[in-house]
Amino acid sequence: MMKKLFTLLILLVSLITNAQEEDTKVAYFKNEVSKITSLKMTTNSIKDLETINWKDVKSIFEDNNPEEKIELSFELDLKESKNKFKSSISVVGETKKLDSLILKSKKYLKALIKISKNYEKK
Repeated sequence: MMKKLFTLLILLVSLITNAQEEDTKVAYFKNEVSKITSLKMTTNSIKDLETINWKDVKSIFEDNNPEEKIELSFELDLKESKNKFKSSISVVGETKKLDSLILKSKKYLKALIKISKNYEKK
């Protein structure tokens, strides 16, 4: 009888203890978005520079803050050419001016391609 009473008492105490209200801790997670601050393309082919998909370049930076400073860099290394021609260009500015940075990049790349074709291995 004593054993049953003791077991019942232990059961009752454990139920009461578990039934007490607990403070629930909630974790909040800040939704962080990664930012991309530079794009560098290095190639050994003029054709690669001629076929850049500028819509893709623009989409890379679409989640950036408009005031975020970004850099577009393009490098051409014609190791097999006469004189081992190597050159690069970079443009830097804020994300909100991405369209003008792309226009500058296109202009500079056009000049780079024109010059590099003189050094291309024939």
